Amino acid sequence: MKYLIYLCGLLLLSCGSVSAVEKNEKTFSSEPERVKYLALNYPDQAVAFFKENQGKLLEQSSEQTVSIYSSVLAAASNIGDIKLVEAIVRLLSDTRLTPYSQHFLFTIVNVIGVSYRVNGQFDDAVVTYKCALKLARNNVEKMTSKVNLSIAYRMNNQPAISFQILQSIDEAILSGRRKAGLLVVKGNTAIVLDKPKEAISYFIAARQHYLKGQHHRNAARVTVNLLGAALIARRAEVYEKYRRKLTPAYEAYLPQSDKLYLHWLDLMHDSVKSNIVADGTVNYTKTHVTRLLKEGYTEPVSKLLHSLNVEFLMPEKQKNSLVNTALSSNLAKPWCQDL
Repeated sequence: MKYLIYLCGLLLLSCGSVSAVEKNEKTFSSEPERVKYLALNYPDQAVAFFKENQGKLLEQSSEQTVSIYSSVLAAASNIGDIKLVEAIVRLLSDTRLTPYSQHFLFTIVNVIGVSYRVNGQFDDAVVTYKCALKLARNNVEKMTSKVNLSIAYRMNNQPAISFQILQSIDEAILSGRRKAGLLVVKGNTAIVLDKPKEAISYFIAARQHYLKGQHHRNAARVTVNLLGAALIARRAEVYEKYRRKLTPAYEAYLPQSDKLYLHWLDLMHDSVKSNIVADGTVNYTKTHVTRLLKEGYTEPVSKLLHSLNVEFLMPEKQKNSLVNTALSSNLAKPWCQDL
């Protein structure tokens, strides 16, 4: 979901629009490092690299090979290339790579879980994330698994379990961008649990951590989340304060999906202040609500419309049709004996 996309660094999921270090050019000490960077920042380029070099990679058996495959797996997951996800999993499970895979097991299984979640297969995601948690080797990996597991439960309409998992994470071990990412997930979960005021606090704290670390793109994106929470909570003054902080320079960091959502929030801000949804706003919502939901803003859009008694503007829920696009179950079985 693009509503969560700036968590990619925290969750080991590649994203095209967010970079932990905002640089367009970078030098690399090794090919695996370069592919990892591409997977995080430019997943299409990481996939292109794989397709150009897949023959050569088949002749290699080393930790570097596993590293490249793992990065390409993340890239394929991010762009929704289901066939490539399954193909890379098969390559990673090849016995020729078993001696070199030990340090990558958590990453592999975690990204498989992400693939299931992005594809809407939440039950498969939950099972896979639980396996990743067992494979976690340190506190950061344990935290990553718990955050991902929390997101999967929330998206599977089990927000209470999601929140319980988040509360079990020791924030003291986190700092900077990782702590900010956790706070964002807590904020998103608070929205689902009808606690928008708590969400505001989480988003403000996350924004401060991002700014302190000079992750301006992430700070801009979480500000958009904050604005949505402010309107749901009927805190127009909070909306106005942080809307002013989204200067043109900061808005330039936002992808088109966030800009669409932000424009809709600006229209809804007037509705919150007047407690009346103008005809123009109703028409705009009818025209764009389907795309807003597709881009991942279902919960905040639904909550805000409900708060203004115009929930009729939400389209009827459509069942996901994954018959022809579902990832195979138990993709992580080579590394998870319980599957």
